[in-house]
Amino acid sequence: MVDFGSAAHGDYLSITDTYDPLSNRRAFFDTSHVLPAAMLESYVEKWPTPHPENFLYMLRSGMMGWVTIMLDTTAWTPEQHEAARNAIALYKEKLRPLIRDAELYHVSARPDGVHWDGLEYWDPKRGEGVVYAFRGTTPEENEHHFVLAGLSAAKRYRLHFEDGSAPDREPTGRELMGPGLDVHLQNPSSSELVFLEDGAA
Repeated sequence: MVDFGSAAHGDYLSITDTYDPLSNRRAFFDTSHVLPAAMLESYVEKWPTPHPENFLYMLRSGMMGWVTIMLDTTAWTPEQHEAARNAIALYKEKLRPLIRDAELYHVSARPDGVHWDGLEYWDPKRGEGVVYAFRGTTPEENEHHFVLAGLSAAKRYRLHFEDGSAPDREPTGRELMGPGLDVHLQNPSSSELVFLEDGAA
């Protein structure tokens, strides 16, 4: 049972009994309103990944909190092994510290798998953060504006798009919290990680 009583006695909690990407993101969206993100475990299980971007979408849907890989990795192709190796290294180096220490903002509606969804981590002490962006299955929706939170309107923020879906740039906090962060993804059921870092005032 996921509740405050069990949270007081454990290091982490399995937040759902269904482990496809959408179920993981929905469970995380719901549970992270009341419990620390670093405690929330999602299992990544086998899911159809005909293209490389679908494979990353599957992995990242379980990497918003505590991730556990629950599938036969020997069935992966060499390309998938390399993608997973890089994704897990990035999770350990950059994502996990933010999951542990940063403030979490729900910058979309509850995931439905059809439209875009995402969340933002921002650590004001480090001056670093990340936006997880997930594109749904609707063919026409190849871009989305995420209205961010927790930033300083007057500052500029260096943006790095991990998969190269857009060039790095330095918008103001006012832009990111007003019109929002614009993310373009060509293919349905794909994702992007956008890293933020304090720039010049």
